[in-house]
Amino acid sequence: MKNSNEMFQSLLERRDRYIREQQRKRKAVIRTVMPVCSLLLVVMLGAALWQSGLLKQPEVPVEKDPSGQNDRSTDNASDEDLPEEEDVVYTDKVQLPEKTSDMVSADMIGCLVYHGSVYTRAAEFAVADPAIAEPLVGEYIGEATGTLDEWSSQEDWATELASTYTGPVYKVNGYSEDFRLCIYIHSDGEQRLQFFDNYDGIPLRTGADLFETRLHIPGNVNHVSYLTHYDWNEGNRSNERVFLAEHSASPNRSAESDATGMTEAKFEDFLTELCASPFIRIDHLSNPDFYNAESQGHLYLYMNDGTIVELQLIEGGYVGIRGLGWIFVQMPGELFDQVLAACQ
Repeated sequence: MKNSNEMFQSLLERRDRYIREQQRKRKAVIRTVMPVCSLLLVVMLGAALWQSGLLKQPEVPVEKDPSGQNDRSTDNASDEDLPEEEDVVYTDKVQLPEKTSDMVSADMIGCLVYHGSVYTRAAEFAVADPAIAEPLVGEYIGEATGTLDEWSSQEDWATELASTYTGPVYKVNGYSEDFRLCIYIHSDGEQRLQFFDNYDGIPLRTGADLFETRLHIPGNVNHVSYLTHYDWNEGNRSNERVFLAEHSASPNRSAESDATGMTEAKFEDFLTELCASPFIRIDHLSNPDFYNAESQGHLYLYMNDGTIVELQLIEGGYVGIRGLGWIFVQMPGELFDQVLAACQ
C-alpha cells in the first residue's frame, strides 16, 4: 500500500496532466475561433464605415457652361435627357499665333478677350444706317486695348478686353454676352459696328446649340439670298440672288427671275431639320479635299434685327458657318439636296 507521500505525488501528477490537457484544448479552440472572430470584426467595421459615408465615392461636381446653355447639373433633368459625351463636339480653342516669320501678321485674325475666352471677328455693319446699328448696341463693358498682334505674349492674351481692335466694347442686344460682343470702330472718318463671336472651345451637340440658342435663327429670318460657289469663290457678292420666291421683291434684289422656286414653308422645314441634326468634326487628314467638293452653295440669312448669317452647304449633307472650321452639321437627305440644288 502506497504511503501518503506517494499518494500525494500521484495526485499532483494527475493534476498537472489535467491542467496540460485543458490548456491544449483551449489553444485548439482559440486557433479555430480567432480567424472567424477577426473576419466578423472586419465585416462589422466595414459596414460601419460605409454607413458613415467614408467609403462612398465622392461626387464629382459638374463644370457648368458659362452661358448656361449646356448646364448638365439641372435638378429636374433625368439621365435619359443628358447627352452622351461622345455626342458633343467641342470647337477648337483659339491658339496664340506662332512667331514663325514676318508674314505671321497676315494670318492674324481679329479677336477680343473677354472673361477668359477669345472672341473672333464676325460680321460688321456700317453705322451710316443707325436704324440697324444702334438698336443692336447694348450695355457698355469697357475699352478694347488694341494691343494684340502676332508678337503678343501669353500675359498680353490673358488681359481682359485685350484685342486687335481699339474702341468701346458693348454687349449686343438680343444675344448672350457669352457668345457675341461688339466694338465701335472709328477709322478714317468711317464708323463701323464690328461683331465678335465666341467659338473658343464651346460645346455643340445639335444644330440648335448654335443656330437656335445662340444665333436665334428660327422664326427670325426676314429674307434669304444665295451665291453659287463659283461667285462666292471669286468674291462676286454683286451676283447675290434671291433664294425664296416669296422674297423676290426684297430690298436688295427685285428680279423675279432670280427666285429659285424654293418655298418659304420648305425652307422653314430645312431650318427645323438643321437644328435637330448633329454636329460632327470632319477628319481633315482622311478628307483633305473636303472643302474642294464640286457641289457647294452659300446662303445669306438676313435676320429681322439687321444681322446676316452665312451658311455654307457642301454635298453630302454638310452645313457649316464661318468660324467653325472643320465642324459641320450633318443632315443628308432629300430636303438638303433640294436646298443645295437651288443654290447652283
